[in-house]
Amino acid sequence: MLKAIIFDMDGVIVDTEFQDFRIQQEFIKKENPTIDQKKTNFNELIGQSYDMLYETLRKFIGSNDSLNEIKERFERFNEAAYESINYLQLFRTDILSILKWAKKNEILLAVASSSTHGHILEVLTACGIKEYFDVIYSGEFVKESKPNPEIYLNTLQQLTIEPEQAIAIEDSYYGITAAKTAGITTIAYKETRAAIDQTSADYLAADMIEIYKIIQSLK
Repeated sequence: MLKAIIFDMDGVIVDTEFQDFRIQQEFIKKENPTIDQKKTNFNELIGQSYDMLYETLRKFIGSNDSLNEIKERFERFNEAAYESINYLQLFRTDILSILKWAKKNEILLAVASSSTHGHILEVLTACGIKEYFDVIYSGEFVKESKPNPEIYLNTLQQLTIEPEQAIAIEDSYYGITAAKTAGITTIAYKETRAAIDQTSADYLAADMIEIYKIIQSLK
């Protein structure tokens, strides 16, 4: 019996995953203008936790700087890039049908995101949906974020449910891996703009309308 739906945020609730991907590539090109973009597989950047991201950025940049130095420079770059981003414009509004249906049917709702807790609250508040969620869980609450399943296991614990009683909505390879490793049935929000391996998800959906239909069929 379905008791909870757990959403990733970036790339699912808001279409920011690809925005992040673009910004990360721009940062790499700024730091390492000689990088061969045609021969470099940037797709591994998608869906990484912050610690993994800084390691990957350092690798692409070819720098011996500390992770803290990379982090500081990227955060300044990222903050400047996001000043012009309107979360409402990136909000996938069709999720509201799922949220309202879940509340009507007494199904718990959660967000399990690798983003910082403050950023999650900022986005959910901007989109006007924060109050729908019973649990909001951040990757900064665990030692290792996705693909480690701990973020999902802890979210399940806070919801006081078993893995088989939940559905996870994810988009990235790392997020899908985390949810599946936690034993949760997973629906992938299909991404066609980057080569993301979504094959391990139980279901693949083109949009929130299709995700809603799948959820209803599994309830």
